[in-house]
Amino acid sequence: MTHRTRLGPALLLAGLAAGTSWLTLLSWRILTSDAASVTMPLFLLAIAIAVGGATARWMRVPGAVVVLGQVAFSALWLLFVVTGSMLPTGATIGAFGEAFSAGLESARLYEAPVPPNVPPVHALLLVGGALTLLATDLFACTLRRVPLAGLVLLTAYSVPVSVTGEGTSWWTFVLVAAGFLAMMFIAHEEQVTRWGREVEEEDADPTGFGVRTGAVRGSAVAIGASATAMALALPVLIPTLDVALFDGQGPGNREIQVADPMVDLRRDLVRGEDVPQVYVSTDGERPTYLRRTVLTRFNGDTWTPGDRDIPETQVARGELPALDGVDPSVPRTESDYSVRIDNDYGNTWLPTTAHLSDIQVTGDWRYDTSTMDFISADDEVTTAGKSYDFTSVSLDLDPPAMDRAVSGAADVRAGYLEVPPSVSSNVRTLAAAVTGDAPTRFRKARALQQWFREDGGFSYNLSAVEDAEDGNLDSFLDADSGRVGYCEQFAASMAIMARIIGIPARVAVGWLEPRSAGPDTWEFSSHDQHAWPELYFPGSGWVRFEPTPGGPDGRAETVPAYTRGELPTIEEPSVSPSATRTSDALPERGQSPEADAAAASDDEGTSIPWLPIVLVLLVLLLVAAVLLVPGLVRRQRRERRLTGGVEEAWQELRDLAIDLGHGWPGGRSPRAIGTWLGERFGAPGAETERSDRPRRGRDLAPESAAALDRLVTELEESRYARSSTPGDSHVRAIDVAAVEDALVAGVAPRVARRARRWPRSLRPAPHRPATEVVTRAPAEERELADHPG
Repeated sequence: MTHRTRLGPALLLAGLAAGTSWLTLLSWRILTSDAASVTMPLFLLAIAIAVGGATARWMRVPGAVVVLGQVAFSALWLLFVVTGSMLPTGATIGAFGEAFSAGLESARLYEAPVPPNVPPVHALLLVGGALTLLATDLFACTLRRVPLAGLVLLTAYSVPVSVTGEGTSWWTFVLVAAGFLAMMFIAHEEQVTRWGREVEEEDADPTGFGVRTGAVRGSAVAIGASATAMALALPVLIPTLDVALFDGQGPGNREIQVADPMVDLRRDLVRGEDVPQVYVSTDGERPTYLRRTVLTRFNGDTWTPGDRDIPETQVARGELPALDGVDPSVPRTESDYSVRIDNDYGNTWLPTTAHLSDIQVTGDWRYDTSTMDFISADDEVTTAGKSYDFTSVSLDLDPPAMDRAVSGAADVRAGYLEVPPSVSSNVRTLAAAVTGDAPTRFRKARALQQWFREDGGFSYNLSAVEDAEDGNLDSFLDADSGRVGYCEQFAASMAIMARIIGIPARVAVGWLEPRSAGPDTWEFSSHDQHAWPELYFPGSGWVRFEPTPGGPDGRAETVPAYTRGELPTIEEPSVSPSATRTSDALPERGQSPEADAAAASDDEGTSIPWLPIVLVLLVLLLVAAVLLVPGLVRRQRRERRLTGGVEEAWQELRDLAIDLGHGWPGGRSPRAIGTWLGERFGAPGAETERSDRPRRGRDLAPESAAALDRLVTELEESRYARSSTPGDSHVRAIDVAAVEDALVAGVAPRVARRARRWPRSLRPAPHRPATEVVTRAPAEERELADHPG
């Protein structure tokens, strides 16, 4: 038996494979800061692979040819997306290779997401995405091995998790799981809904041994939904700890998961009693901005320290690494600090200043080289009652030097520039508007600080602590909402806006100012807790800013000295007519990535967006070809046959019967086949009253039955008579049309429409016999059947 593939289910399976693959690839968005440049080309490629592959398989194109065609088109499409040309010349292939190599280098040098001001990883991700789409279509549709396609999807889904350590959104998992289960069901529906030989829907044997399709579908949906729900619920129900340590089998890295320090900050600020927490003795100046934790990750709702991977070699004992990003020429002063933590204040973070050169503390305390904050690696060790010493370093930062600093994106982890896609366009537009007149990154940072403290109309109020909710960035920055907040909101908002304009930023949590507790001794209490942003400038390192308003009702009375006063005037360089920008690697000194983007958009604003137009036209042409070409080919074949002899006319009736889903009783005589066709006649004049199950029989179309008899007689004479005279082709064409009208009237309207649009007879493979055909014909018919019908 030759299996007959229908175009509808084939398109559905291919579409599910492409859609599920593309949804899986959406999890790769966290690998680059410009995800749309990857996901949209892959979306269009997925459509082309699905439609082209399904149509080719329906036309019985060999599987190897289908795969080669898909690979060739994908290669040309990626070449076009990366280089702008589909023509595979030496220049375009070389340009693609350079883009791919640059992407590999950026992936090696930068953590995800790769920042926008370095060579993009688009070519790398596009190649990986195209391979995922091709492999899924190959296994699920061409080879009909959906479980193998599931392995491809699992591999692609695991890429961002293995690279970043972060899980993907739950809805992505649900959609991918639903798509995979749907692929499994469609691919195996025929095997589980009926045992035995395949039969046509209209000629199915109602007494055959089988199961109800609806019941199978209901069971499959219930099982799939239950499995997906359990996969989502079990990780939530399994108990976890706020601090989890994963010990290795010896020296190496130990991953430390940390709790949210913002919870402690909010709790201590709103608590009624102001209780002592930290005592500091120093031979230096009055200590301020005692730091406890650095928050590096913003997920669109909250700032967190992220998961720290701190090796055992980074124990907080003795001399510490050089200050991150600080040039050795920057003047500095060292002071000795002795710290004692109150017995009632237990925490897993060790309070220090931002810059240290040495520390002495007992217990397993570790430091992160990128943040230089200190965390306990033993869940039994906290700060309660702890005493320790360290050497603090105070820097004399030079504002003009920071004003001249270039971008620090290449010096720090890419995460310090990450802006989640959930951050609204209102926030991005506001960041650009506040800093638009500032020509350098440092001046933009000062503009943000000034806007939060004075120009933006903000006010400080601790009552906002109890009303604060995660993810309220838009409402806090909205002028109509009053712009009232507390230190966490000011620090978090300035940090994310700094990232938007291209400045690496993070949030620090600690204490603001102490009160005197004796000679050279200071006391920090719960109401002194504070949060502030730190921005990175090459040569000066991580620099503290203070956006929280001061004044009578404010919190921070002053701002850092280096953010006050006038800066030298920047002389605009002269630009010669021949001066052109030839590289997009990094922004010019003092210019933000957003300014570059704005300039680029101004230059290109008058051009016609040819790429989207061409893509839309290509998709429309592809859809039109799928819908129209098969029907056009079939009609041309019919017209050619009607001008030929009786054998061509008989072949036309055979193809129409196949198109309508009847099959063809091969091996019978023309007379027997004529009887078989007549049993499928409907009433041609009753089209307006036709239902999904029209009546059938020769008596419903007597004129068509007579026309069929004339055709059978002419065919028998041409095959078996010693001599015969060909009939009139015009009369024969009229008879064929009459028989066709009766056959079409004998099927449901939807079947007739499908036969016109996607005729099955175009497939070159041999068709199985109709279900009514017996294995052996009577002897007298076999004697006449030397020409198969």
